[in-house]
Amino acid sequence: MLATRQSWSNLQPLPAQFSILSLQRKFTEPEYERLCDGLIPDRMEHKWFIFLEDNILYVHRSWTGYCIYQLSLTREDSTYVISRALVNRDPNQYTWVDDRYDEKLLMFLIDHLLLGGRSPLPIAATVPVGIATDLHLQHVVGTGQSTERSTAVTPKEITLSEICGWLWHWLLLLIRR
Repeated sequence: MLATRQSWSNLQPLPAQFSILSLQRKFTEPEYERLCDGLIPDRMEHKWFIFLEDNILYVHRSWTGYCIYQLSLTREDSTYVISRALVNRDPNQYTWVDDRYDEKLLMFLIDHLLLGGRSPLPIAATVPVGIATDLHLQHVVGTGQSTERSTAVTPKEITLSEICGWLWHWLLLLIRR
């Protein structure tokens, strides 16, 4: 099903507080067609809603409807290039403040959720080493993000001791903030 603005009910526009990202990437015609399809979450644990409108790719958090990324595309010959990339910097909506991390995360989300790539999840420098696991992937992306065109992330079984270790690292991260 093609994702459109009308496919999701609680969408918020990108706030006035934003940063401009330095991204250079070209998308082929087939890749652009996949971007046009977007992504509509079909389960609660799917954390992103993505749609393309007037050559702008909007990337929203599905639960809150906050627009986190906005990517403008321009046609050049037989490809589409990124002409402008914006990231939400309203601290009430999005707490990361590292442009380099957001550049990597945005490309990961596009590759992983829309284009079916298998690139590794970027880990922010502020994330403790013990959290750089499948749980961090679930926290950032969600689980079961499967579409007809992408490979789903299959959650692994986690032991109680792994959960406790992850919670301990997460608590330390929260205390440091």
